[in-house]
Amino acid sequence: MAALLVNQALARLLAVTGWAALAVQLVLSVQHQMQLGHSAAFGVFMYTGYYTILTNLFCSIVATAFSVPRAPESRWAAWREPWVVTAAAVSIVMVGLIFHVLLRAQYQPTGIAAITNLIHHYIVPIVFAVFWWRAVPRGSLVWGDVWRVFAYPAAYLIYVLMRGEIGNVYPYFFIDVRNLGYAQVFVNVSAISALFIGAGFAFVAAKR
Repeated sequence: MAALLVNQALARLLAVTGWAALAVQLVLSVQHQMQLGHSAAFGVFMYTGYYTILTNLFCSIVATAFSVPRAPESRWAAWREPWVVTAAAVSIVMVGLIFHVLLRAQYQPTGIAAITNLIHHYIVPIVFAVFWWRAVPRGSLVWGDVWRVFAYPAAYLIYVLMRGEIGNVYPYFFIDVRNLGYAQVFVNVSAISALFIGAGFAFVAAKR
């Protein structure tokens, strides 16, 4: 019972903090793009292109699912599946690592944006990793779940490249086809994919 209460407390903390930071960042994104002369819709378009945002949204949904009553027929039940929680955990940990290693020097916000940046790239990855460890039962994952976990970042890659073709904008320098070309982007993506798959194996192994 005590473990369940701790898990619920962590889930509620992640849900409240996650949704609040996402809402604030949406406002900031829209305001920033409007200051640059773009429309509010373009601000939303840019906002929804970042893996950081989508993954924090993923984690907030999972955390919310653990915060509501756990009736078997609950519409939230699918979000509590061990492989789904693991998919969110792998991706949010990779968000924090990739930001810290590759993007931190390029993005150093101030004011409220610095707070949402801290939440999205550091606080949520760390707290959600702890939550994952506590919430996913040992023995509940199989090796095949690695590929289910990898499906999310793979789908994001297709999504973001399609967006780039349509809108000619890319959220991250290492997948910017305009400057790098598809050949170099393929090399970059292959390396990052290997990291994701390796992380997936590590997370599944930890629960086996």
